[in-house]
Amino acid sequence: MEKTIDGNEIIQALLRCTPDFIYFKDLGGKYIAVSNSLATQLNSTVSDIIGKSDFDFLPREQADELFLEDKKIIETGIAVIDKIEKRTCPRGSEMWISVTKAPWKNGSEETAGIIGVCREITERAEREKHVLDMLSIATHDMRGPLISIGSMIKLLIRGTFGLIDESVKVTLLDISARMSRLEKLMGEYLCKSSLMNVKTPDKEFLDLRQDIIDPILEEFLSEIEKSKIRIDNRLGAIPGNKIVIKANAKWIRIVFRNLIRNAIKYAASGQIAFGFEDKGDHYQLNVYNSGPPVPEERRASIFEKFESSDSTGLGLAICRNLIQKHGGNMWYENTWDDHPNFIFTIPK
Repeated sequence: MEKTIDGNEIIQALLRCTPDFIYFKDLGGKYIAVSNSLATQLNSTVSDIIGKSDFDFLPREQADELFLEDKKIIETGIAVIDKIEKRTCPRGSEMWISVTKAPWKNGSEETAGIIGVCREITERAEREKHVLDMLSIATHDMRGPLISIGSMIKLLIRGTFGLIDESVKVTLLDISARMSRLEKLMGEYLCKSSLMNVKTPDKEFLDLRQDIIDPILEEFLSEIEKSKIRIDNRLGAIPGNKIVIKANAKWIRIVFRNLIRNAIKYAASGQIAFGFEDKGDHYQLNVYNSGPPVPEERRASIFEKFESSDSTGLGLAICRNLIQKHGGNMWYENTWDDHPNFIFTIPK
């Protein structure tokens, strides 16, 4: 007869055997259970760590940051998923880790603390940095010729090389406008190569509609009209009043541009809507489209950098990275009527 293994024994086996850094904390930030791998990483033992906090092992600034982040997770109930961080180990070395943590609840369904899983991804991070470096070089090399082509088209429009038909001029004006948008897009992609090294973005006060949503909708106007997509205002899509957020303009535009591009691709002559909610200490925004939902088997991987199905993975991974660097988070949900909805938060 097979021996029955209880849940506690399974958890203890996980904590003993996993190479990931796993921990449980109480509401005060004290460790109540940790994996052997985390104890080794902290240059300590499991028994010595229990009852202590990050302040006993990490630099004060880093411990303060983790304490505030844990407190926010407990208060909001919103998990942090695959947040990429560079950490200084007690031994003085540095490593890249993927952090996932969420509130854990007791038998009475009351929040009792934080459960966290951290995985060292130094090799992966270096590989991704190499990819971003190549992206930067390629973008930089392409931007120069684009500017030259754009300048030549402007000279043609002005008649520098001789008079042109009005119909040709209209076509050249359209090409020039598209070249300008492409040049701007190249400039924004150049900033992506610095994502791995920039911890905190330079923020400014922005009008969500005037500075972000309207200009991006204008960029995609021809695609929206061609696909016969309707911008739906049921969710307060485009705020009528001025809504001010504090964020990095380039980064937030990259986020909205990627989400809107994907929405246009999958909406299929349907609807796109932008949601906005004031949640007290943060704003919650979303981009919805009436297309088919993300297949269930892909939902866990759509924010991974090397998830390449339909060429959306890199863009979504970068979007979430940018939002997390603002102190927010991004996730995917299906709507009640089974359509895709991408949600993200921006602290006030």
